[in-house]
Amino acid sequence: MSGNVINRGGSDPERLYLQDMQFAMPDGVIVVVKATNIKDVDMPDLVARHKARYYQVGLFCRPKNIVLDFPCGSGYAAEVLRPLGVNYEGLELDSFTVGYAHWLYGYGSVTTKFADGDLRYPHMEKEWYDVIGCIEGLEHIDMEFQDPLIAAFKEALKPGGVLVVSSPENPTGVSGKSAHNQYHLGELTRADFLALLHRHFPSDSVELVTHRAVLSTDVLTTCFYGICHKQ
Repeated sequence: MSGNVINRGGSDPERLYLQDMQFAMPDGVIVVVKATNIKDVDMPDLVARHKARYYQVGLFCRPKNIVLDFPCGSGYAAEVLRPLGVNYEGLELDSFTVGYAHWLYGYGSVTTKFADGDLRYPHMEKEWYDVIGCIEGLEHIDMEFQDPLIAAFKEALKPGGVLVVSSPENPTGVSGKSAHNQYHLGELTRADFLALLHRHFPSDSVELVTHRAVLSTDVLTTCFYGICHKQ
């Protein structure tokens, strides 16, 4: 509704916003964004970790590649990947965050686009993307949606394309909701993460990279990165 004000960022840990910004949505709603600043969290470390994940995606990017970032959050991955000469597309569930990403990273650019997208009900053109990154997205949807999502990603990749998908490990030894993060609806064990990817990509086309990091929940967590090559 015109005249409303929507606030984003600040101490909210759900999405990472790197700059303050105020802008108007097409319907007149004013969006006020404050740069993320979470109490008792080492923010420079958090920002570095979030940006560095996209270098896994960047390993497979080449000039003029069409690259999908889904979910794209506040869009900062565009700054990481755009210098590689790619055509970047970001999809995100929250339309106000899409607006923020557009004004900060996409305005005036013909190679950077942002739009609404829902991981639970993905709509992507068949065999369109050279590279797809699903970074810190899989765990945010219920497990019933994860299998069709990976299937949709595979269908959206060109032959020879690469999917890079991440997930924190569920430390309980059982896949399901996180005990530490209310936003994580489907954290996977190592075995279940690999089984999910192997249902859609041959095992010899899937590589697994892991690292351990203290996340915003202040819990040391093993993080998985599945690198899936479409034949």
